[in-house]
Amino acid sequence: MIASAGLRAASFLLVARFAALLVLAVTVGLSAPAQAQRMGIVATVNNVPISEYDLHARLKLVIAISGLPATRETAQQLAPKIVDTLIDEELKRQEAKNLGIEITDKAVETAVQRFEKARGMPANGMLNLLESLGLSKDVLYQQIRADLAWNDALRLRFRALTQIADEEVDEEIARLEAEKGKPVALLSEIFLPVDEQPKNEEVRAVAERILGELKGGTPFQAMATTFSQSPTAAVGGDLGWISLNSLAPEVSRALSSVKTGDFSPPIRTAAGWVIYWLRDQRVSQGAAGPTVDPNIVLQQLMIPVSDTGPASELEGKRDLTKRLRLRADNCATMAAMPKTVAGGLTSDTLRLRTSQLSPLVRDAIKDLPDGKPSEVIKVPGAFMLFMVCERISENAQAQLRAQVRNRLVNDRLDLAARQFLRDLRRNAFIERR
Repeated sequence: MIASAGLRAASFLLVARFAALLVLAVTVGLSAPAQAQRMGIVATVNNVPISEYDLHARLKLVIAISGLPATRETAQQLAPKIVDTLIDEELKRQEAKNLGIEITDKAVETAVQRFEKARGMPANGMLNLLESLGLSKDVLYQQIRADLAWNDALRLRFRALTQIADEEVDEEIARLEAEKGKPVALLSEIFLPVDEQPKNEEVRAVAERILGELKGGTPFQAMATTFSQSPTAAVGGDLGWISLNSLAPEVSRALSSVKTGDFSPPIRTAAGWVIYWLRDQRVSQGAAGPTVDPNIVLQQLMIPVSDTGPASELEGKRDLTKRLRLRADNCATMAAMPKTVAGGLTSDTLRLRTSQLSPLVRDAIKDLPDGKPSEVIKVPGAFMLFMVCERISENAQAQLRAQVRNRLVNDRLDLAARQFLRDLRRNAFIERR
């Protein structure tokens, strides 16, 4: 059960107190230990405390990744939502512990590396970001460890849901074929759940703030990765090509007035609030259409640059990247550049599916011939070049069936996860202070 006496007043005091702490930390630059000593407890979950420092550290990281301004207004709008997220993470950790699930540091580090590669960040980009914010890696590791443990817990508890019969795959492929010739949209989403009706307006306000930041130029992928509670958050909110006929009526109505390239207003669905980015529209090619997800060998070159340094340094690194682009006539040449060019360059060869790339990188290589460098791409802390070394041909039908099967499993687990987490909240003793 959730302690409710004085909840609104407690929430207001929490936000006001934290807003002041945020401004103090930003303007004075308190060290992590000093901040921890000055802060108390914001909530307990089955008698396990969540500290004001936990809240402060997470909000500081969220603001840095999303590009939101570090202001009192930002703190007031985001603090309650982040407290909810920290409570959910603690519930996930406790459930995983009850099932005997442990996540190793190696698994967490691998997950961080996947995140960096998908976002086009340089190696150790997240750790460098944490260091620049004065935060320990535990701030990030605790979040990722909770998510990994939760995924394992879901697969253990709902093992039966991961068994998809061949007939179910056949039915889904037939449904996709029936959509051939009908309109489909390339969509990305930011989903914010509403599990308790009293929180509806609070979540809507966060959605409106996110939309405002998107219209102001903040990258959609960064906001989705930071705020979305959908499994697609791991790939920057990318939903892929979706049949407009398969969407909920309220979503279809809202998207009907959205132009390609624009964002939808926050849409209230049965599960919460969602913002869509309508990236493209086309006519469906059926089951064998744009859903195919090829395997590629990708060479990436990272030229580090300080985002807070002089403008002349930024332009100098941009010019260097352009010159290197002209010299990159094949993957071997690009891979060897860090050995011949000063400036801390790094080059990596990746083998992955295009769905594992961030939309920014995926769009950059979509029509790129093999062995040709991409345009220069700016990411936090670096300029990047990409080159497709090889597109690996596969059995398209087998790949399609595997893709459909995985999507069906993920859809089932997503629904089960929301219901199960709701049950954990109801059965837990959660006190907000």
